[in-house]
Amino acid sequence: MDHRLRDIADTLAMDGNSGASEMMASTLNDLLAIPEDAMVSIPPSDWEEFAIALHRAKPSIAPLFNIANTILLLLERGADGIGDLHGAIMDLRERERKSGLRITELSAETIRGERLMTTSYSSTVAQVLKALAKDRAIKVTVAEALPGGEGRQFAKILSGHSMQVEIIHDSTVFSRMADIDAVLVGADSVTWSGLVNKIGTRAIAEAARVFDVDAFAVCGRSKMSPVMLSDLITYEKELGPNLAEFVQVFESTPLELFTFLITDDRVIAPANLKQELQGNRTARAWYERNVLTDPAGSLREQ
Repeated sequence: MDHRLRDIADTLAMDGNSGASEMMASTLNDLLAIPEDAMVSIPPSDWEEFAIALHRAKPSIAPLFNIANTILLLLERGADGIGDLHGAIMDLRERERKSGLRITELSAETIRGERLMTTSYSSTVAQVLKALAKDRAIKVTVAEALPGGEGRQFAKILSGHSMQVEIIHDSTVFSRMADIDAVLVGADSVTWSGLVNKIGTRAIAEAARVFDVDAFAVCGRSKMSPVMLSDLITYEKELGPNLAEFVQVFESTPLELFTFLITDDRVIAPANLKQELQGNRTARAWYERNVLTDPAGSLREQ
C-alpha cells in the first residue's frame, strides 16, 4: 500500500480518544493533504487495500465505512472514478463541515426543557448543548460511560461552557431520569438494526421510555450505514482462579427507543429512517474481499 495511505490507516487505528466526527474530519483532511495529481497516480489496488484497512481500523464507526465505501464505489468506475476521488473527498468534507451547524439548528427547534442527560463523549452533542446554553439555563447530567469513562472527560469540557454539569455513575441513570426533561446522545453509527454507541446508551434510552422522557439521537448522514456494523469490542479479563471480568465497549440500541433522530437534513422518525437505510448501495469489493458476507447487511470481520 502507498505509504501515505498506510500512515493514515495506522494513525486512525491508534486513535483511542477522538469521537466519530473527529476521526472522519482528520481522515478526510489527511487524504486531501495528498495532492490531486498524486492521488490519481496511486494504484487502484492500493486504494482498495486502504479502504478495507480504514474500515477495519474502527469497524463500528460508520463515517469511516462510508469514506471507504465511497472510494470503492469510485474504483468500480475505473479511471474516471479515480479521477473523481479528490472531488468526492472534498464533497464529503464540505458536507461534514456544515453538518454540525445544521444539526444544532434543528436541535434548538426540537429539544425542549432545561435538564438534559447524555453519556460518553460526542463532539456533535457538545455543539448542540453549547448552543442550547446560549438561549436557556441548562443543567446536563452526564453518565460516566465505563469502561472508558469518556463521560467524565466530557462533563469537564461542558462545564467550561456556561452550563451546570453533574457526573453520575452509569448505574444511576434510572434514579436520575425522574428529574430529566430530555435525553440527548450521539452515535458512532446508525444502521437499520440500531444505533451503535458506547455501552450505557441503551440504558439511558430505556430509562427515558420508562419515565416518558423524549430521547433524541443527533448525528449527520455520514453516520448512517447501509450495513450492520456489529463489532461491539468485547473481551474477558482473567482476575484470578475461577474469576473473570467481561468487558464491552459499544452496544446497539434499537431505533424505536428514540423519539426522533436529528440529522443534518431533517428530524426523522425511527421507522422512516429504517426504510431509507435499507436502500443504500454498497460496493462489490466488500463481498469480493469477504468483508461483507450478507448482501442484506450482515458484516463479518476477518
